[in-house]
Amino acid sequence: MFLKSLRSFFGKLSIRVRLSLFFVVFFGATTILFNMFIFKMSIDNLQQDFDDALFNYSVDVSEGVEIGVKGDLNFPPLRLDHGKILPFPLGTALIQVRHSSGAVLARVGNFGEFNPPYKKDFDRIWAGEEATYRTIEHIHNIPSAEADSYRLISFPLDNAAKPQLLLQIAVPMTLLETQISKRLTLLEIGIPVVLLIAMLGGLFLSARALAPVNHMIDIAKKIKVSELSSRVPIPPADDEIKKLAMTLNEMLDRIEQAFQSQERFVADASHQLLTPLTIMRQEMELLKKQDKIDVDQYTKSALQEVDNLVNIVQEMLLLARADAGLGALNLQEISLEELVFEALTRCEKLASSKGIKLKFNINNESKADRKSVRGDKDLLENLVFNVIENAIKYSPNSETVTITLVWKDETSLLLVEDNGPGIPEEKLPYIFERFSRGSSVENRVKGFGLGLAIAQKIANLHEAKLSAGNRSGNGAIFSFEIKNI
Repeated sequence: MFLKSLRSFFGKLSIRVRLSLFFVVFFGATTILFNMFIFKMSIDNLQQDFDDALFNYSVDVSEGVEIGVKGDLNFPPLRLDHGKILPFPLGTALIQVRHSSGAVLARVGNFGEFNPPYKKDFDRIWAGEEATYRTIEHIHNIPSAEADSYRLISFPLDNAAKPQLLLQIAVPMTLLETQISKRLTLLEIGIPVVLLIAMLGGLFLSARALAPVNHMIDIAKKIKVSELSSRVPIPPADDEIKKLAMTLNEMLDRIEQAFQSQERFVADASHQLLTPLTIMRQEMELLKKQDKIDVDQYTKSALQEVDNLVNIVQEMLLLARADAGLGALNLQEISLEELVFEALTRCEKLASSKGIKLKFNINNESKADRKSVRGDKDLLENLVFNVIENAIKYSPNSETVTITLVWKDETSLLLVEDNGPGIPEEKLPYIFERFSRGSSVENRVKGFGLGLAIAQKIANLHEAKLSAGNRSGNGAIFSFEIKNI
């Protein structure tokens, strides 16, 4: 529950704040771990220096201790090297000599009830250690203690293989405690200050880094339908922001093309729909004005215009279905030659009216007997029909339209050739656009310029290729290539 609430909280923050927090957390954790390591190394070095100074002091003290023949001890005034700098005040040192039995043979300083431990120290000395060290933190038994803790060294006095006398010196760790306290204070104050500076720096740097994105957002907000030609600036650095800017511009290109296509479609569709409606209105006005009328003639003309309207609407609905994408497809295994036969049957009446002969050839260039494709039967049949119908419309009377189906190993290729005037070079790039008419004889050819646009849409939906060109002699050639299954 807590993690869910935390994720919800962070999800509401801006990316700038999230980046800054992530940077501070990562930088803070790294800084704290690094400073802990440095702090420990520093304290260890200070402790080692303190122990080395204490060891040297113990050596100086041991040289001044005189052991009599009967084992009595004498502590003459210590002769220390005054050039030495010790990390503890000499006057506060507690010094004693202890026998392995536990007996204290001599003492210098006010020990009070303080009784330093010794048994483990003898064991470690006997094991071969030169001296032993320990920190005494419970120093409430020491009268007028100079520090919160004392450092105790146990140093052998006799040179026997198993020394029986230990020199024990306890000194206050005032200087060491002060240095540790100062370093801790520095870390406690310094790390939060550094993290605060890092947070402010992270916010500043993230703002600078996201400035191009904010600039792109401002420009994108100003782009209206009437200003789709505007583009966001592309930064010079080859980074993710440049890729984002290029992606936005590519998206704007597609949106602009879609809007332009939609505007052309609406304008052309309005024109195509308006023409038969205008004709029907004019004829009805004439029908209303005349007393003696030929009803059959007007009815026949009106029905013809209604058929034109129905054909336009049907083609526009089919184009809308193609625009709907893959979700509108009913994919199945299809025999392409059967689609050609069905399309030829539908085109037979139009071809007969112009005395055009339809010639269908099948060339098998593959190793199999026949090939099949996968697609939407109704849409592919419409594609084949539109291409063949287009060839018949633009062919002169009493000519031949040749349809050739070529089976290859990977694809099936359908070629439709006519002997018409061909496609003007300047109109060839636009032949598959909506309401485009390719030839100069378009005024004599019935149609609405939607058939080839629909065919191209269907080809794109099936990841196939539909192209147009001119033959070396007269006429145009259309090719449709689709993958086999």
